[in-house]
Amino acid sequence: MSRDVIAYDLGGTNVRCGLVNEAGEIMFRAKQPVGARPKPEDVVGKMVAMAEQLMGEAAKRHDEVACIGIGSPGPLNSRTGTIVETPNLGWKDVPLARLVQERLKRPTFLENDANSACWGEFVRGAGRGCKTMFILTLGTGVGGGLILDGRLWKGIDDIAGHLGHVVVDPDGPKQVFDNPGSLEALCSATAVIRDARAAAKQHPDSKLASVPAEKIDGKFIEECAVAGDAAAKGLFERLGTHLGIACASFANVLNPEVGVIGGGLSAAWNLYAPSMIREMKRRALPPAGARLKLVKAELYDDAGMTGVAGLALKRALGEL
Repeated sequence: MSRDVIAYDLGGTNVRCGLVNEAGEIMFRAKQPVGARPKPEDVVGKMVAMAEQLMGEAAKRHDEVACIGIGSPGPLNSRTGTIVETPNLGWKDVPLARLVQERLKRPTFLENDANSACWGEFVRGAGRGCKTMFILTLGTGVGGGLILDGRLWKGIDDIAGHLGHVVVDPDGPKQVFDNPGSLEALCSATAVIRDARAAAKQHPDSKLASVPAEKIDGKFIEECAVAGDAAAKGLFERLGTHLGIACASFANVLNPEVGVIGGGLSAAWNLYAPSMIREMKRRALPPAGARLKLVKAELYDDAGMTGVAGLALKRALGEL
C-alpha cells in the first residue's frame, strides 16, 4: 500500500490541492479561489472539501493518506503550524495546521511556500543531483529558499531563506514591508508591472503605452519586449541586473552549486537571464561565480505541492 500525501499550495488568489504519492508524483488535483481578504475558516472549509475529494480517489486506489502538507506564504512558524503574518491574505497568528488537522484527522504540517518549492526543485526538478542550492520565486512577491549540504535551511526562527528581502539598492522603492530596494521591491512581477506603467508614461511612443495602464500586465510586458520595444526590453535588462547583483552575493556567502529562478516571471527567462548571469559573474568571486549555475525552474506551479508533500512525509516519519 502506497503512502500518499494531501499537499496544498496556498496563495493570495487560489489554494491548490494535490494527492501526491511517495515518489513525488501528483496524481490528482483540485483548485479553489480564496477570494479577497478571506476569513481563515472559509479557506479551511475549501481546503477540507478538496482534500475529502482527493482522499476518495486514494481510497479507490487502496492507498493510505499518511499526512497533510501545507505550503503557505509567511512569515510562519513551521514547528507550531502557525501563520504569523501573511500580507497577501491579511492573516495574523492563524494556527492553520491545527485547524486542518482537526477536520481531516491526519498529521498536518505547515511549511513556507518558497521552502516547499525549493525542496521540490531539489528532489525532482532543476536542483536534483546537487547538494547546495537556492531558489528565487518571482511572483506577486519574491520568495526564496536554501538547501545547504542536502538540508533545507530554515534558521532559528524559520526566517532563513527569505531571499526576497535582500537589499540590492538602498535608495530603491519599497513594497509590502518597509525595506526599500529589496529584491521583492525591484524584481517581483508586481514591481515589473509598476515600473512598466511608469515607463509607458515616460515613453508615450513605446508599445507599452499602446494600452491603458490597467491592462499592462506581465504577459503584455513580455510580448512588448519580444517584439523589440526598447522600453520593455530595458525593464528586463534592469531586472536581470538586480537579480545578478543578489546572486553574486549568494555566491560569495554560500558558494552554492545551483540557483533556480522560478515563479511567474520565469516564463520571461530569455529576456533577463543574459544580464543576470553577466552581472553575477562580474561581481562574484571567480571560483564562486564559476561554480554557480543559474537555471530556470523545471517544475513550475508543481514545485510547491511536490516539495511540501515530501517535507510533510519526512516530518511524519520523524526524518526532519
